[in-house]
Amino acid sequence: MNQVDLKNIPITDNHIHVDNVNGYGAEKVAKIFKNASGKTMILLNKPLFNGDLTGPMDRLLKDIEIINKNIEGVEAYGLVGVHPCELTFMIDNGINIEDAKERILKALDYGKKLIEGNECLVGIGEVGRPHFKVDEAILNTSNEILLYSMEIAKDLDCALQIHGESASEEQFKEFRDMAKSVNLNPERVIKHHCGDNVIEGEKFGIFPSIVASKPVVDASKKSLRFVMETDYIDDLKRPGVVLGIKTVPRRTRKLMEMGLLDEEGVHRIHKDNIEKLYGIELK
Repeated sequence: MNQVDLKNIPITDNHIHVDNVNGYGAEKVAKIFKNASGKTMILLNKPLFNGDLTGPMDRLLKDIEIINKNIEGVEAYGLVGVHPCELTFMIDNGINIEDAKERILKALDYGKKLIEGNECLVGIGEVGRPHFKVDEAILNTSNEILLYSMEIAKDLDCALQIHGESASEEQFKEFRDMAKSVNLNPERVIKHHCGDNVIEGEKFGIFPSIVASKPVVDASKKSLRFVMETDYIDDLKRPGVVLGIKTVPRRTRKLMEMGLLDEEGVHRIHKDNIEKLYGIELK
């Protein structure tokens, strides 16, 4: 079987974290991505879990500028937000749940101002609720923060990426109803780490972002209404977590070689869907 050439095919990774202290850093990660035939990077600020909620947003903006200035052939865009596990971190470290919530809401307000002032920032994320079981107070507070984040996305007319428990039809219905309650178009709401739940996404209008491993193979047999991600975490102590930065280009090539995607399908997933979600035009 001949290997597919991705040179003129758009390839987007929809969920990437870079770290200039503990990882390779923005420029090297972007170079590796480019050398694997990657074209567009959607970056999200990497949480620090040390009480600093806005510093990572500022760092993300600098990282995007570095990539766009120094790595020809790669476009970088970003989403800023407060990871939902920041709430549990603060509570575990003795901060009252209401105080923790207020700190997060203020950080989200800061993120809103950043998005208003920077065209390369195209959404809120990742926000939502912990992916593990928590008590009712934390779950309810997390949902309140998510709803506030949706209100910001509505005000800015931008996308929003949700971190949460494993995707399901019930969950998609819940997120759709939450979005509609603040007049946010569910089509701009992305469920990160979405399994292969493309049919459920179509039913309720939520947009699936699917990890580029087996789930994306299963999803591509059902629908092309999804985007692809690695959830790459730039940490030299944990190489390849969650997936390596080369994975989306490699998996896309494999899907084409398997006959599950043609060039039109690749363009829809990696370019058309991304442009629709984020209101951008890719090269």
